[in-house]
Amino acid sequence: MGTYSDGEFERKLNDLRDSQKEIQSISAWLVHHRAHSRSIIKVWYKNFKSIQKARKLTFMYLANDVVQNSRRKGQEYVKEFSTILMKVFHHLSSLGLEDKTKQSLGRLLHIWGERQIFEKSLLQDVENMWSRKSKAPLDTSTDSIKSTATTPSRKHSSNSGGAQNAAEIAEERRKSDNIDIDEMLESPLRKLNQSKDSSHDTPSITQLLEESTTLSPRLASPGSGDPPEPEELIVALQNLENAASSDAEVREKIAKLPPEVSEITKLEALTTAQQGRDLLVQVEAASSLLDDYNSRLQEELKERKRVGNMVSEFLSAQRELLAQAEERLEQYYEKLEKMKGMERDLRSHIAALPDIPVLPGSGSGLDALPRGGDLFR
Repeated sequence: MGTYSDGEFERKLNDLRDSQKEIQSISAWLVHHRAHSRSIIKVWYKNFKSIQKARKLTFMYLANDVVQNSRRKGQEYVKEFSTILMKVFHHLSSLGLEDKTKQSLGRLLHIWGERQIFEKSLLQDVENMWSRKSKAPLDTSTDSIKSTATTPSRKHSSNSGGAQNAAEIAEERRKSDNIDIDEMLESPLRKLNQSKDSSHDTPSITQLLEESTTLSPRLASPGSGDPPEPEELIVALQNLENAASSDAEVREKIAKLPPEVSEITKLEALTTAQQGRDLLVQVEAASSLLDDYNSRLQEELKERKRVGNMVSEFLSAQRELLAQAEERLEQYYEKLEKMKGMERDLRSHIAALPDIPVLPGSGSGLDALPRGGDLFR
């Protein structure tokens, strides 16, 4: 995904449009470069305060996508965004936003609280301030925010017999790229509840809970904080096999260099100018060979340090994964013991219930219940 720079990020923000595809694309780029999270949040906030009011919500959707999708790999963005969260909503509350935008922001706060993105106390303070200053209660209903990706109705011209002009076509294309708010912000629990009322497109329970059951390093590992993928580490280690120190051909050339190019005492044996010029050519060739080889060795040294950091980060991440797995396993063992205890209590309770066959029945002398037709005679 290339290297990160503040200028490149500002360019992406300037080009950002209100479309789900663009937001997710920039979000993935930012998650990849989360080692620069502090600088990224500063650039985001600086541009956020200076952009037009109509684009504020798009920036908030980008921030939401980043903080939610980066949690699997670390808490860098959550921590950095927490430091400016109150300032962001103070700024938004002073703009006189439309009611629809206020509802969208209120929905965003509700989603963060529902998914426990930020600390509860911080989010509660922000919600109280926002509810008070915006004079719009937080909206927690599913239908409170309609999708901005509305399907435009077909406009027909009475004079042209249904032909659309170029402006209408361009407007339809623009609207077709807009964000489906409910799709991006919908919580897994709400999707699960809605699936009960729909027999088609029912999401899998495993898919809905995938985020909470996926193990990933919670803390930044040494170095960049971005542990490499196993395939990436394997390729880096394989590349070291072809490094300069393993180049037998060049090493053999260096070993076969004549002693005259390195020993000063050999200069005394020169008797003619031509011998001196010949020796100068040999020295220059040897110097060029050695400079090139030394440069390759320096690059190899840098690469070995980089791969060493990758190995360290990978091992750190694996240790963290192991600790999480052991912690999760211990929790499951505890839950299993609780379930077994509940099972024993349930069996004991069932055993204590009276035997149904000995309850008063039809042979106990009790009058039979009247039939439906007898009730109206």
